[in-house]
Amino acid sequence: MGVGWGFVPQLDLLLPLGCDLADAGDGTTAAAVDTGQRTTVPGLYAAGETSGVGGAALALSEGRVAAVSVLTDLSAPGRPGARALAAERRSVARHRAFARAMAKAHPVPRDWPAWLTDDTTVCRCEEVTAGAVRAARDDCPATDHRQVKQLTRAGMGWCQGRMCGPAVHCLAAAARTEPYTPAERLIATPVTLGALADSVDSPTDATPSEPT
Repeated sequence: MGVGWGFVPQLDLLLPLGCDLADAGDGTTAAAVDTGQRTTVPGLYAAGETSGVGGAALALSEGRVAAVSVLTDLSAPGRPGARALAAERRSVARHRAFARAMAKAHPVPRDWPAWLTDDTTVCRCEEVTAGAVRAARDDCPATDHRQVKQLTRAGMGWCQGRMCGPAVHCLAAAARTEPYTPAERLIATPVTLGALADSVDSPTDATPSEPT
């Protein structure tokens, strides 16, 4: 059995689109979806970690359910039968229940920030330590991860806080329990599935390399 702490849904693209969020059941926030993986924004579907981290098997089942919802909403052909869809939804419910049971049995210890020494690196991109975050919190004082970012550059590197944001938030929040909400990423380019498929050369289209 493997237990991983610290996995959080990546909601950067869903927040600017106006999706409602919900408690994922493990202390994190995820996109609110219905039984068909529809978000609160018409025409937008979420599957996998965006609707709650729960493993690859759960993500696959959610993806299949979301695909059926897309076909149904478009009145498109190729939809599976009711029994097949019901089986996928049971799979989603089973894997989601297992994920919540694991989160309940192995929660992130509340005192984990006390494990970090001041020289522990929290933001790897900008090499910001736990000591620097604590100093920003206690001496300035910064009250959330956005203020810590301005004072220490934590979250200003390549990942833009996608990796360190929740940890910085917990360190900055100290005894408070406000949930972490990622920053909205307003710069994004829509990419269709067709464009992704066209970007990969098939074996028949690939040009053989010259012998060396």
